[in-house]
Amino acid sequence: MDNSKAVNYVSVNNLDIEIEEVCRAQDNIFVNDDLILILNGTLQQLPIINVNETFQIAEPRIILVMEGSGEVCINLQDYHIKKGHVILVPGDSIVEVNEISDDAQVAAIVVRDNINIPEEIIHQPSPTDYDRLLRMFLLLWDIVKISPYRRKTVHNILKTIVSDIQEIKESEVENFAREGLYRTKELFLQFKRLVYKNCKQERSIPFYAAQLHITPHHLSAIIKKASTRSVMYWINRATVQEAKLLLKYNGMMAYEVADHMNFPSASTFSKFFKRETGMTPLAYQNTTKR
Repeated sequence: MDNSKAVNYVSVNNLDIEIEEVCRAQDNIFVNDDLILILNGTLQQLPIINVNETFQIAEPRIILVMEGSGEVCINLQDYHIKKGHVILVPGDSIVEVNEISDDAQVAAIVVRDNINIPEEIIHQPSPTDYDRLLRMFLLLWDIVKISPYRRKTVHNILKTIVSDIQEIKESEVENFAREGLYRTKELFLQFKRLVYKNCKQERSIPFYAAQLHITPHHLSAIIKKASTRSVMYWINRATVQEAKLLLKYNGMMAYEVADHMNFPSASTFSKFFKRETGMTPLAYQNTTKR
């Protein structure tokens, strides 16, 4: 029987009291039980940003990049983000923030209230659409300051912002479809979602090909065309991310991770982890404790 613990989420609901008080004390940050709203936030100075770490966020994030740039990985997909980008991240996403420029500033919302965001969107809309979204953020900032607090209005504005970002992205998908590019991109996204969901137990190409109702050869060709990477690159990357979460946040031993992730033995898992990361599971745990 698998008695291993669940992966811990990084949640603003579990923020250290001192960190939350730091947020509340800043003029450009609003914090209550429904959301954290940040205007013109300097990413390097925000206490809820962890660079060069892999973590799993509990709550959705909505972000407008106002200045600067960065390198992030969200649910196995690498992104170069820069001024003018819009980022919509669902709860339970696996995120790596690999680099942030010193001048990076954002407007951001961490949604503590229940709101449905089915998939991540990282997109650079037109300047007109971006400005409209920014005005919605500013409207939300004004509304949250009204006393008594208007919870329904706040929730409806949040839903409108999410809906507008989704519609902006949908218009791009329609353009891709007209250009004949949509099928390849959609299969790639479906594949990554399947890997993200199943990598703890399934790491074979035939399994994922069967889930997508295509042949292993076709799957390999599609993934290579869409990403210039192999199928196993994405499967191994997801497996490493999941293993890092278990090793870091749960403090599992290598044999426990091996059992949890359906490896034949602790030795097999340790060899896999060292091949992919350049260090043993124990060495990785030691580096995260520094």
